[in-house]
Amino acid sequence: MRIASRIALAAVSAFFAASAAAQVLYAVSVRTYTDPGYHGVEGNLYIVDPETAASTLVAPLMISGKTPIGLRGLAVHPKTGVFYGITSPSASSSPRSLVLVDPTNGSVTPVGDLGYGASDLDFDTDGTLYAWVPETRQVGTVNLDTGAITLVGQPLERGALKGSVAFVDKGHALVAGTGGNGTLDTIDLVTGKVTAGPTLKGAPFPDFIGGLAFSPKGVLYAINSSLGRGVQANLITIDPQTGVITNLGALPNDTESLYFGPPVERSRDLFAGLLEWRTPLMIALVIFAVLVLVVLGRPPKPS
Repeated sequence: MRIASRIALAAVSAFFAASAAAQVLYAVSVRTYTDPGYHGVEGNLYIVDPETAASTLVAPLMISGKTPIGLRGLAVHPKTGVFYGITSPSASSSPRSLVLVDPTNGSVTPVGDLGYGASDLDFDTDGTLYAWVPETRQVGTVNLDTGAITLVGQPLERGALKGSVAFVDKGHALVAGTGGNGTLDTIDLVTGKVTAGPTLKGAPFPDFIGGLAFSPKGVLYAINSSLGRGVQANLITIDPQTGVITNLGALPNDTESLYFGPPVERSRDLFAGLLEWRTPLMIALVIFAVLVLVVLGRPPKPS
């Protein structure tokens, strides 16, 4: 019985280890064009190598496959696996809104108005969605059905124009809301009280820290970005205890948010699917043809 229990435990551990290993790092961007003839905001969905920051384009972000849109935050529901995002307040379509994101093709479906301009999202383990509102330096809960944000606690002293939040444990999250030379703080998700943490050290840019995201192994990743046109963005890790930053490399300009989530297959057309099945199909046809030839080539049995 003990051996069977150990085997079962090992199998469960292996399953969860495989699930953790399968997580990939996603990123979204917001690119604003200042051309007077263009008034839109658009962005992309990427998969990022967490060791080198090398980024692979998954798809442009589009509302209903037609209207370009950019996202400032991204989060994946821990129970349903649904991808959620938030749009920029300057978006020409569905500004400052909660949206659903199809990670296979970048299709975006609006849910509803947030009520505030938020700069990042994160779920707790129970599936409650939190957003960081930099205007008042408050965290808020997000209604998944309507998109409305309910602020927690009282407004705090203004910090950076953007900030980020990452769930830590029941009732607490980390907040980076004071820029690359600021602090990594802890916020009480019930009262909204912020407790100052370690000073950040080694950021390539002094302006913003965004996209806080814990890997399945517990490593804290983030985006360090510059201020101005053509925003530069670097993938970094942060030591939550010391605030020491390690620069991993450049991300696509204007990258705004990171999130670890399950891998998904990208949408493919019928022709691509046929190409994928071409080799095994040809093998099956050859085998069938050989069998037919063998059968037809046999001499008839004497009567």
